[in-house]
Amino acid sequence: MNEKKKRSAKKKGKKNASGGKGSLLTRLFGGLQKKRPKTSPKKKTKPLTPRQRSIAEIQQMAKIGQRDPERLAQLLVTMLGKERAKEEADRQEFEQQVWNIVHREDDKKADASDDGDAPASKTT
Repeated sequence: MNEKKKRSAKKKGKKNASGGKGSLLTRLFGGLQKKRPKTSPKKKTKPLTPRQRSIAEIQQMAKIGQRDPERLAQLLVTMLGKERAKEEADRQEFEQQVWNIVHREDDKKADASDDGDAPASKTT
């Protein structure tokens, strides 16, 4: 009869009725699990706003400057060079757009004068 009770207890997932102590590993390491404080799951962080990104970048650059000023100087030179190149490209693009607008109007005037001349020459 005891064997039937043990089998049914094992099937149900219950602990042994004889001791109720658990396995050796559970007895050795079971107390450690209870003593540890439960850590809350990490919350998903929201994406940084542009302002927060700028602040984080400045803070990171300040740390770099404290550790290695030469490296910070090189980073700043690189950033400044990229910014100047971008400004130059934007300026050239703007000038090209203005150039196209001016020549488009000249082309329209030339086409209008050609159209005006063409009927006059055909009638002659």
